[in-house]
Amino acid sequence: MALANTEAYPQPIAKLAFRNLGKTFFVQGQTKQTLNDINIDIQTGEFVAIVGASGCGKSTLIRIAAGLESASEGGIYVEGNRVSSPGNDRGMVFQQFSLFPWLSVTENVMFGLQDQYPDKRQRTEAALIWVDRVGLAEFSDYYPNQLSGGMQQRVAIARALAPGPKVLLMDEPFAALDAQTRSRMQRHLLEIWRKLDITVLFITHDLEEAVLLADKIFVLAPNPGRLMATLPIEIPRSNDGLERDKYVPAFAEVLRELSDLLMKSVGSEHE
Repeated sequence: MALANTEAYPQPIAKLAFRNLGKTFFVQGQTKQTLNDINIDIQTGEFVAIVGASGCGKSTLIRIAAGLESASEGGIYVEGNRVSSPGNDRGMVFQQFSLFPWLSVTENVMFGLQDQYPDKRQRTEAALIWVDRVGLAEFSDYYPNQLSGGMQQRVAIARALAPGPKVLLMDEPFAALDAQTRSRMQRHLLEIWRKLDITVLFITHDLEEAVLLADKIFVLAPNPGRLMATLPIEIPRSNDGLERDKYVPAFAEVLRELSDLLMKSVGSEHE
């Protein structure tokens, strides 16, 4: 009788991995631990949200992933390669639009393409493709102060995506927008995510936004920031495979579960 093959199949390398990640700051001569022993795997094409109470280190976590800050312990890896600095394998979108006011829409998107396209004409053509993809072709020569908040954030998204990153990092990108614009931007982001099959790590304090967008939600507890829970979102997306119906009972149940987890996380730091 043939023996079964007991060799384990190799596991796929995570698109983005946090390994024993910790971060300590020095404040007025004293150490303050902001993040402690964070271990997270995010797979190719996943849309992942991170939520947590104030002080849990959400923004610090994503800045380390972007290479804008360094970890004190552990590390972050993209497809198994350790992150040590900013790179084109990661695109970053901030809460504030972070556009250069003296550059046009096209020129802002061109900014991250110098290495890939030394020739200015090719760089312009590549940027215009992304300007069109975010629906701003007719505004390509406008300057940031001539655009609405939602349009400025679309420029920021185009600039982050133009170099072809493997992971899109977003730090509360829609927090400064009004409710109607925010809803449109959420929809637009989902369309981009689905079309490009890109991996997204999305920081938000808005629980409804997290459930609307994400495949999976990581909940961080504060002081120091640590992973408290992982919540897969199994609510089906609508017929177009993008948005979820926030009026179904399952949506309210997930929101309640998230709210309970956050309340518990805040209470745990006082125990």
